[in-house]
Amino acid sequence: MTYRTFEQDLPYLLGKFRNPSFDPATGLDNETIRRDIGLLARELAGEPRPVVKARAFEYVTRNVRIDVNPHDWFVGFGCWDRDDRPLTALIYGWSEEADRASPELTELRKLCERTGATAIWKDFDHSVPDWEAVYELGFPGLLDRVRRYRRRHAERGTLTPEAAARFDGMEIACRAVLEMLGRFRKYALEHADGSERVAAVAECLGALISGAPRNTFEVLSLIYLFFMFGEHIDRYQVRSLGNLDRMLLPYFRRDLAEKRFTEAQIREFIGYFLMQWASIDNYWGHPFYLGGTKADGSTEISELSHLILEEYDRLGLHTPKIQIKTAPNTPPEFLDRAFDMIRRGHNSIVFVCEPGIARAMAACGFSAEEARTCDIRGCYEFVPRALGNTTGVGHLNMLKPIELVLNDGIDPLTGIAFGEKTGPLDRLRTFDDFLAAYFRQLDRIIEFNIRCVDDFERTLHEINPALLFSATIRHSLETARDAFSDGSVYNISSILEAGFASAVDALTVIRSYVYERRELTPAELRDILKADWNGHEKLRLRILRDGNKYGNGIEAADRLAAELARHVSERINRRPNARGGFYQASGHSARQFICLGEKTGATPDGRRSGDEMSKNLSPVQGADTNGVTALVKSLSRIDPAWYPGDYPLDVMMHPATVRGEDGLAAMRALLLTYMRLNGVAIHFNIFDAETLAAAQEHPENYRGLQVRVCGWNVLFTDLCRKEQDAYIERARCISE
Repeated sequence: MTYRTFEQDLPYLLGKFRNPSFDPATGLDNETIRRDIGLLARELAGEPRPVVKARAFEYVTRNVRIDVNPHDWFVGFGCWDRDDRPLTALIYGWSEEADRASPELTELRKLCERTGATAIWKDFDHSVPDWEAVYELGFPGLLDRVRRYRRRHAERGTLTPEAAARFDGMEIACRAVLEMLGRFRKYALEHADGSERVAAVAECLGALISGAPRNTFEVLSLIYLFFMFGEHIDRYQVRSLGNLDRMLLPYFRRDLAEKRFTEAQIREFIGYFLMQWASIDNYWGHPFYLGGTKADGSTEISELSHLILEEYDRLGLHTPKIQIKTAPNTPPEFLDRAFDMIRRGHNSIVFVCEPGIARAMAACGFSAEEARTCDIRGCYEFVPRALGNTTGVGHLNMLKPIELVLNDGIDPLTGIAFGEKTGPLDRLRTFDDFLAAYFRQLDRIIEFNIRCVDDFERTLHEINPALLFSATIRHSLETARDAFSDGSVYNISSILEAGFASAVDALTVIRSYVYERRELTPAELRDILKADWNGHEKLRLRILRDGNKYGNGIEAADRLAAELARHVSERINRRPNARGGFYQASGHSARQFICLGEKTGATPDGRRSGDEMSKNLSPVQGADTNGVTALVKSLSRIDPAWYPGDYPLDVMMHPATVRGEDGLAAMRALLLTYMRLNGVAIHFNIFDAETLAAAQEHPENYRGLQVRVCGWNVLFTDLCRKEQDAYIERARCISE
């Protein structure tokens, strides 16, 4: 089959997860399932948490509505809504129980969040299974391996009651997966009605019930099924679909050589596979990655890499999102294909550079081989494949310490005495005094974050036992510990940040306007900010237009940025965490550049109260007026070893600058320069202000216009007007 059926299948594919209408005879509605899980949990009170969760998992697999449809190559799960998954209430209940055990630190966490000093949370959204084990073993093999390790612990005398409960939970979950595959297969056989596609799905399910996948279609089905079981039932986000081209390639080549499938059929499988995530349409997008480097130094990019990009381009999707593991060996023609997609608006692609990854991971003690083979996950984070589990447990508000210094530890928006008493402003006689006070406030926020995180992370295995994820991780089975808690080889907690460039610019303004030019006293600046710049618009505009900002290749600003980044690194990286691992700093802001901005008053960089801050390690929107070369130069002052969590740069360019072959060459040269300077992640927005303004006024004409927000894409017309305005203003500041 080819795309001859795609147009007629599209309504089903798009509605499969957004507006599911599965046969009620196949199972219970989600509301009933959630109610019954609550009853089941009460019946099992006193049983170990892994067993309780596994029984709830089993109940969902037995009772959720299902579908096998002639309009799709992949089965349908009734429990599809990631924001309202069946086990959510159960996990939230256990989470609240953990909070009640530490009321003082729970209250501290709430104060951090109320003031916007930092956003702290329990993170279950960044797991990546050992995809190679999943491929090699399949679901039956995973179950057999769980049983084998349980017997080994029993023989060694290491099967403690806690270990036995973990193995019980994993076994129940793995059995439930196979049982549900049987439900799907039975339904398919009973409802095939002559459909070649439904019959093929039934055959695929039968193979996956019996063993490991044998061909491209079965592998794609396995990936999708593990994702649905793991993310939507087990409630652990499967935060990467893996190194898709590298891992599919042997099946793809064998299928073609043995004439099992034609290339056109495989293209269809991949297209419908991609459509599953387009239909789910999680806000953050869902990642997989392409490329990498083989042990012999050659590239992993292959004919399959090109095929996947071609199908993604043909579908015009903004999710799933694609990460390209890039190195000097990455073929230029493959880079050009990706750049051409980006400049045509298909910009849900990020380049993640292997030399920078290697430098960042070496700083954490990882080996060169672990860096070469690492998984890319989430937005652009990286972790040793099948060895590491990383949580994202907080976002530092890099502007908040300035507010606290100017107000002697009082948060001006809430009136809460949150920060250090750094003293009256007239005692801060030099900029060095002010900067030292800033670092004292920042250090206090970091310490609060770590105290709160250590408190709840030691109980992650009680709050949400990782059943399926742990079953894929060999070290978890060997140690009989939860893979998401402390059962991975590397158990890492990341502290991220928002407003990095905003803080650099604000401190630069203080140094220049307060301490060097003496145009303002610290107290006068404080009062102007309390008034949200009202009555001082000329000064605000002058500051906004001041070109001495981070992102312009200016030595003084860039040196201050490096000092700030180094300080964060020294306070966070390699500190022990509560899971037998360590902390690492990350330059990633996610959506907190907006959320924490709403909790932050006016700041010295000209920003008004509540406005968004800078994101990632990128300049303040509109501040980088000297072009992308100066931008990359500024970022190169920040060593990726200081941000081993991730190190992302956002670039906006005018469409006129990337036209034709010269435009592709310019984009490629920028990427190679960034990579040569040890940059890690870089992604692009290519549009002009006129197009964005037209889309804002006439959204019906621009439904497909994509915008790269942070590490994910959204449709521009789905943004609120305030966020749209920020992109329009940023676009006005770039030139042809």
